Amino acid sequence: MRNGKDLYRMTSITMLGRTRVAVGMWRLVLNCEWCLDRNNHQGWYGECFIQVLAAAAGLQATPLTPDCTGVDFYLCLPREIDGDFPRMEVQVKTWSTPKSRNGRWHYRGLTEKRFNALAGKRRLPRYLFLVVVPPNAQDFVRADSHALQLSHAAYWISLEAEQRIDAPDCKRTVEVTIPESNLLTVASLLNLFDPLRAVEAP
Repeated sequence: MRNGKDLYRMTSITMLGRTRVAVGMWRLVLNCEWCLDRNNHQGWYGECFIQVLAAAAGLQATPLTPDCTGVDFYLCLPREIDGDFPRMEVQVKTWSTPKSRNGRWHYRGLTEKRFNALAGKRRLPRYLFLVVVPPNAQDFVRADSHALQLSHAAYWISLEAEQRIDAPDCKRTVEVTIPESNLLTVASLLNLFDPLRAVEAP
């Protein structure tokens, strides 16, 4: 039968062991994929980039969680047009190694399943927003007393006219070409709600 000193010693050793395990797990979290790694940082910046544009346009931007339908945001115009509040669904991608040819971006970052989530006719219009970003995170933003500048720019494309891929694979990618003229601005973002007539910010 152990006396009180033995039990105290065993308890101390056990607590010390737990502390070592906790410290080890903490270091693992900071040094492994659980922290905000480069890709997650870039993706988060791209989503915030779109939210800034939506805010400047006076739109509601609602993120969808969990991300399981190929849609990152609902964008909604907070005023009625023809008895309804116009909405669109948006998938946001970022790109730090842009390739342009003949006035078009040639993006190969969409998997076949993500492509299918955007292709074809939908009840709500769906768009791919591609944010071209600097390769280094320290160059994402420049600020001075006159302006906050976000680098670089975002572009939009609708894949409504594209055919969905049969038996899509998560490991295969599809090239999507986006005209460089499809620059996403406050005006062009509002225009996506109704391309046939001008839509003003609230």
